[in-house]
Amino acid sequence: MKAKMQEEALEFLEAASLKEAIEELADILELVHTAIQMYGVTYEQLEQIRTEKQRQRGGFSKGIYLIEVEAEAELI
Repeated sequence: MKAKMQEEALEFLEAASLKEAIEELADILELVHTAIQMYGVTYEQLEQIRTEKQRQRGGFSKGIYLIEVEAEAELI
């Protein structure tokens, strides 16, 4: 499943037209639906996690993303 997701993401990256890009996004969405079934979660649960991460870290709509994240040091 993960290898197929990577393949579809690469096809999305290489899409030469809007139509091709949308078709690849549809394939990725189909894989997301299949993966959540495999992992035993609902789409609603996944969406809840997505919105919480967006609230905590922001989204990608402005085209800004982190290249690297450092883990916080644990206090002993």
